[in-house]
Amino acid sequence: MPALPWTRFASPAADQQLLVMATRLPLRRYRSIPGFLRRTNAIRHQLSRTEGLIGYGLDAKPLRKQFMTVSAWIDNEHLMRFVAAEPHRSTMRAVKPLMGETRFITWTATAADLPPTWSDVVRRLAEAPTSGDGTTAT
Repeated sequence: MPALPWTRFASPAADQQLLVMATRLPLRRYRSIPGFLRRTNAIRHQLSRTEGLIGYGLDAKPLRKQFMTVSAWIDNEHLMRFVAAEPHRSTMRAVKPLMGETRFITWTATAADLPPTWSDVVRRLAEAPTSGDGTTAT
């Protein structure tokens, strides 16, 4: 499955500072992939109606059980509203036991810097320090 291209929902001024979030979501077992992809489609639908989202992309490598996301937001408040809303909230609880070492990172970028390249996302995720619980958040 190739990467889903960046989907833009808003076009802020080129110099506007935005919050960018990237995730690495590895699954432990192949049999978890169909359910994970169903939940991913529900979250994509949620994203399409979420206020404050500038754009997002998804890179799925099911043969490796690896999934990455990247999204840009007006600010952290809008991102946190999305995270707390359904179906994202219940999906996080449901898939947590299915996941390997997840990584979540944020950084700021201008609208002119969007979309980030997948090579930049991979580099940033690889460089992020991990916590004792197997997650990364910066």
